[in-house]
Amino acid sequence: MDQQSSAALFNQTGGPRFELIPAKDIVERATAALPSHATLTITCSPTNGIDATIDKSIALAPHFAKVIPHIAARMIRSEEHLNTVLDRLADHDMHEVFIIGGDQEKQLGPYDHGLELVQSLATHENRPHRIGIPAYPEGHLHIETETLNQDFAAKASLADYAVTQMCFDPEQVLAWLQQQRASGLRLPCYLGIPGPVKLDKLLRIAPRIGVTDSLRFLRKNLKLSRKLMRGYDPGDLVNAYTPYLNESDFCIAGFHIYTFNELDTLKKVGSV
Repeated sequence: MDQQSSAALFNQTGGPRFELIPAKDIVERATAALPSHATLTITCSPTNGIDATIDKSIALAPHFAKVIPHIAARMIRSEEHLNTVLDRLADHDMHEVFIIGGDQEKQLGPYDHGLELVQSLATHENRPHRIGIPAYPEGHLHIETETLNQDFAAKASLADYAVTQMCFDPEQVLAWLQQQRASGLRLPCYLGIPGPVKLDKLLRIAPRIGVTDSLRFLRKNLKLSRKLMRGYDPGDLVNAYTPYLNESDFCIAGFHIYTFNELDTLKKVGSV
């Protein structure tokens, strides 16, 4: 990433958000690799469990400007479990969450998808101050496009911002943003881009998170594919988006870096 791109990214958006997986050693690795003024988001998966996400988020919070846990609706075991999660976060002065449906095959409690949880939080006595939701410019592998759009519109009225899925094709993301604005939705969006990561890991993970269109884009874009073989860097995507950061028609809030816990390579992004 060149200096001009980095400066634009930090000056216009306040710095990117870094998405981390709550691995065993993530606190030590994150504090060693990322600046203290960074914003982190912590994923939630059936493998680690929602409580592990909360534990790691609380452990990371003293070291960074903001830490935002993901809460998977399908992994909330009961209303009491939800209350406990929200109480723990509030006790540590953490008042922002990112709500997803989750990859849990069978729901563990009262919520089947993210919309139900967002709706429940809207009237909850301990509602977080800010709520983020996912957006899918490339669609979702397991959800029909019409249903996806309807759910997004319903959640958008109750949320504070959205984060797009990882995507290599800026034209597709910008076109999606224009469509959303044309339909009347003005929710600020963070643009999801992969951080510096090894190609084999990227290709292994990408299909699982529903970015098959981006893989097709890579196959067609041989120049980008060759660059990825040498190690991917998000500079080109940042450059493509930078001219639109101040365009009110796009309402871009900033960048969201999918790190896949490849933290050693993030110094070129996070140490500007």
